[in-house]
Amino acid sequence: MDDLKLYARGKTQLERLMELVRKYSEDIAMTFGLEKCATVNVKRGIMARGEDLVLSDGPDVAGLRAEDRYKYLGIQQTFEIRQRENKDNTKEELFRRVKKVLRTQLSAKNKIMAINSWAIPTFNYTAGILSWSKTELEEVDRSIRTLLTQHGMLHPNSAVERLYLPRKEGGRGMTNLGGAALKETEKINDYFQKSNLPIHQWVASCGRVSVSQTSNGEAPGNENQYEILRQSWKAKPLHGRFYVSLHQSEVDLLSTRTYLTQGYLFPQTEGTLFAIQDQVVLTRTYAKHIMKQAVVNTKCRLCNGAEESVQHLSSGCSAIVGTKYLARHNNMGKVVHQMLCLQKQLLHQFTPHHLYNPQTLMENEHTKIYWDLTVITDRGVEHNRPDVVVWDKVAKTALIIDFAVPQDYNLARAYTEKITKYEALAKKMKDMWQLKSVNIKPLIISSNGLVHRKTTEHLKELNLPQNSLMWMQKAVILGTVNIVRQVLYPH
Repeated sequence: MDDLKLYARGKTQLERLMELVRKYSEDIAMTFGLEKCATVNVKRGIMARGEDLVLSDGPDVAGLRAEDRYKYLGIQQTFEIRQRENKDNTKEELFRRVKKVLRTQLSAKNKIMAINSWAIPTFNYTAGILSWSKTELEEVDRSIRTLLTQHGMLHPNSAVERLYLPRKEGGRGMTNLGGAALKETEKINDYFQKSNLPIHQWVASCGRVSVSQTSNGEAPGNENQYEILRQSWKAKPLHGRFYVSLHQSEVDLLSTRTYLTQGYLFPQTEGTLFAIQDQVVLTRTYAKHIMKQAVVNTKCRLCNGAEESVQHLSSGCSAIVGTKYLARHNNMGKVVHQMLCLQKQLLHQFTPHHLYNPQTLMENEHTKIYWDLTVITDRGVEHNRPDVVVWDKVAKTALIIDFAVPQDYNLARAYTEKITKYEALAKKMKDMWQLKSVNIKPLIISSNGLVHRKTTEHLKELNLPQNSLMWMQKAVILGTVNIVRQVLYPH
């Protein structure tokens, strides 16, 4: 802080104070920036035109006119704070910075972080100084959401609560201005309450600040704000379905949140994914029953056999099972296949999964790996073509690895079905080749990116790199977003 404001009862006292400051400044080799200085003369609560202030060394300090203003610590003032003018300036600067961030090429997470750390502080600075009403705060928040929508980062009908929840809880981590204003105001209150300076104690004793601290010294409502958002999200009949799916016992929450905490998604991709999870993309069912549009046929435009919902398009349409769903499934499997081949020294160079083309059979003196290859047994079994089979020639063991991308509510069922499906093959393989063990490891990630807890365990058992799960989840998420976009917005 390098601004100084002096208060005096009259011109004579103010001149003495200015002289004192001038002499002190000279002692520390500083001088007045007189072009930035002015005097304000207030008589009986009304601003009046005063005489110029004359210093002993000659230069004058001009008096401020009634229509003029000055900025002190970033706030425009005369003899009082100009609330409306400062609010307009604050909002203008806030929106300018938000737009500037949104025009950058940052990832979704980094854009939110940039807004929180560079744009929002221009507003936080005024909290506790300017009198922001709840309505005004909600209006500014709404304007920021509108800007996000205009840049493709937020669907207008997505759950607002998720925008402000932390990323580790399935949200996007945007700072809510209402909560930010409350937090800053409580900091100011706490500072005055605990200060030993006489003027601060006087302000506190006059009731200018409120006592709003809990017994443990934490600001009240800091965590309550998130709890209110959680409960509001959960209670919504449409948006709340994903909350329920996210908190299934089969879901590994930590692994599921990887795409949010890592923040690698393109902003428009993350916005579309959230719209899919919130089930607000414009399918025929949504258009008729939620948007109340005059839609005659709500059957799927591809298969014409089931209602066209976002769940149906993501993982249930028979018309694209062998094409789009298969491509998404294979992209997820390619990650694991390549990591296994690198681990077993069957490959020596990493290739991005969308460019990787797995070979049907890869083998060296220690390991043999099948990719989508039929396993021949002496007695035929119904299901004998798993996605990946890893043969360990030295340890005399085998692994059956199969992938699935079910709907969110089918995680447990998909895992059980995979185990049951390959039990007979595992038994035949063990008996026929006299193996010590044949383990089945289903790897399940739902179409919306929910990771089955067993998937995380199996990846650790396979000793694959930690980023394997990230690449698998990314393949599934990008696949789902592309499927929905291509079906609903083909052009």
